[in-house]
Amino acid sequence: MSVTFKLYALARDHLTAFLDALTPRELYYIGGPDPLPAPLSPEEEKALLEQLSSGDARIRSTLIEHNLRLVVFIARKFENTGVMLEDLISIGTIGLIKAVNTFDPQKKIKLATYASRCIENEVLMFLRRHSRTRLEISLDEPLKTDWDGNELLLSDVLGTDPDMVTRSMEENADRQMLFAALSRLSPREQKIMHLRFGLGGQPEMTQKEVADVLGISQSYISRLEKRILSRLHGDMMRASG
Repeated sequence: MSVTFKLYALARDHLTAFLDALTPRELYYIGGPDPLPAPLSPEEEKALLEQLSSGDARIRSTLIEHNLRLVVFIARKFENTGVMLEDLISIGTIGLIKAVNTFDPQKKIKLATYASRCIENEVLMFLRRHSRTRLEISLDEPLKTDWDGNELLLSDVLGTDPDMVTRSMEENADRQMLFAALSRLSPREQKIMHLRFGLGGQPEMTQKEVADVLGISQSYISRLEKRILSRLHGDMMRASG
């Protein structure tokens, strides 16, 4: 599994040329000095996909990392929505993780095509929820967002078993596993996750808003978020066996 937070589509053919064009010049993680990994070659991806059913976390991580440029490309399509690019990338990454966790290599569809749909759908879901929340606040009405439902979304991301993606967060076993992983975070890490992803019924905050609350830079929050989500991902995968 991987993120009780928000640590969420397009076709591969017309994206391939774009992604290949990006390879010579490096794309960098938001707020960090490290370049995004280049896309895998068809042969490398095929070899990894053939081993995907083994449940090896390293294979899933490699597939996720080498498709992050796809997330950036899709996130940039929504820059005119008023949501910060780093937030769109965070949401899109959730969609990518879902895609890798649920991808069936036996189906006649390319991973990038499937991942693109998952990424774009995740962003669109977030934008709809974000728009609805802004309207409710402007009308001074209590938030009606189903926060348990939001946690289900995050649990989907944490899920390593494809069946877990559609399983309700109301199942106690899933809840216990999820919050056990959260409890192993430091107090500051827990606070970042609660603020960032609206856990416990709180409104979600952007990275900039969390940075302002904690008195640190947005780029530092971005790096911390990435590290925390990665740690949770590992914890949840180990817990799920």
